[in-house]
Amino acid sequence: MRLLLSNIWIVEELAIEARSLTKSYGGARGIVDVDLRVGPGQVLGLVGANGAGKTTFMRTLLDFVRPTSGAVTVFGRDSRRDSVAVRQVTTYLPGELVIPPRLTGWEALGRFAFARAGVDRSRVQDLADRLDLDLSRKVGDLSKGNKQKVGLVLAFAPRSRLLVLDEPTSGLDPLLQREFAALVAEWTADGATVLLSSHVMAEVEQIAQQVALMREGRIQVVDSIATITSQARRRGRVTPRSDADLSELAAALATVPGMSAVHVDDGAVRFACAGDMDAVVKALAAWPLRALDVAHADLEDAFFFAYDGPDVEDGPAR
Repeated sequence: MRLLLSNIWIVEELAIEARSLTKSYGGARGIVDVDLRVGPGQVLGLVGANGAGKTTFMRTLLDFVRPTSGAVTVFGRDSRRDSVAVRQVTTYLPGELVIPPRLTGWEALGRFAFARAGVDRSRVQDLADRLDLDLSRKVGDLSKGNKQKVGLVLAFAPRSRLLVLDEPTSGLDPLLQREFAALVAEWTADGATVLLSSHVMAEVEQIAQQVALMREGRIQVVDSIATITSQARRRGRVTPRSDADLSELAAALATVPGMSAVHVDDGAVRFACAGDMDAVVKALAAWPLRALDVAHADLEDAFFFAYDGPDVEDGPAR
């Protein structure tokens, strides 16, 4: 990435750059030829089914596992040769955080977070207050959600340049998920970069500027939320005034480019359509209609479209 300041081009380091990154576990697949570029200050959501390779990519990024081939850099530093320097500017929250149950929240912070420079008790207490967390309680006595809060305090306590967060809101209620989103916004406003994986598509759609969809170890698509959702299927339901028109209306819709899953159901024609709606509206103009309902395509629709393909039966418009 290049910035033009006073007629001088300045090269801005990418926060993450993976080039043909591959990790194989013997006969098992990990990640394959991953190419990914994340600019500083961005939030990238990493989504995919279980086993798609999201955690393997994160662990390879931080040199917890070594790549079979390819390379990845963090702020221009090679993750293998400069792994210590990379970890000094990075905070990693694993999907399965293990903290000794006998420790209190404060003791866990003392063991982990305070080993990093720039962490003070007032910041920790502020984070705990925002997440409604009692740091005096032993971790073993906490619920799953409160244990996750401890992990979030550990992640956000240092002022890291890169946060790598694997399922960071697992077990949190919607109010605390909103507080998490606010924390991410504050950290990126200060220049931090965030890479997060999540199964909560609405959360990724709210927080991330870009999304990378992984499938079977490969990056299938990387783009902005707006672009990805615009290419997903919109689910629709159209009701003609006369039931006699149902079959002809369904046949006409089936010829529209990008159309799939067209079928007659309970006095209406249901369909799914990728792309814009111009051709659909024009096709419908020949029939008197009683109702037309088309759902907004969101990231979840895009996810299933990428995984299932265009010919899978869709449910009703939402």
